[in-house]
Amino acid sequence: MMQAEKMCTTSREQRQRHISMMISTVVAKARKQLEAKDQEIEWIRSMNWALKERIRNLHMEAQAWRNVAQSSETVANVLRTDLQQVLEQQAVRGSGSDGGEGAAGPCWGEKHVAFCREEHEEEGETPAVEPRVTEVEMCKGCGQRAPVVLLLPCRHLCVCAPCAEAARVCPSCMCVKTGCTSVNFS
Repeated sequence: MMQAEKMCTTSREQRQRHISMMISTVVAKARKQLEAKDQEIEWIRSMNWALKERIRNLHMEAQAWRNVAQSSETVANVLRTDLQQVLEQQAVRGSGSDGGEGAAGPCWGEKHVAFCREEHEEEGETPAVEPRVTEVEMCKGCGQRAPVVLLLPCRHLCVCAPCAEAARVCPSCMCVKTGCTSVNFS
């Protein structure tokens, strides 16, 4: 009987050790899996934060582009309105004069006067020393050609291409020229 009890005790102890080993193996495996999942969760959190930052930046960039587009649309509408007014004025062909004071003076420079004089001599015309502005549809710089250049920032359509190159200020309002653009009427 003693031996049977001893065998039972030994068997119970082995079973206990075996169960303990199995439990510790399962716990170790579960711990590794939990650590891996924790690392994965942390990586997903960092990716989520980075994506939120990217979305926020893209939203701000989209808003900035929307503002630029609205501003450009406003400028285009103003230019369209001004161009329509100029075209209507040309269609009416009203007469009038700006007075032409100082158009060939310091605002246009002697270089422009010499250029116009040479160009008119080549065409067989008599050179005009003072620019002539007799009608609304004539260039306010030389008075010889139709105005086809829109001066910026004032948006006056008042000079021909050669005069626009020489101009430092708008002959209509004396605003300092920052740029110009040709207008195609056809």
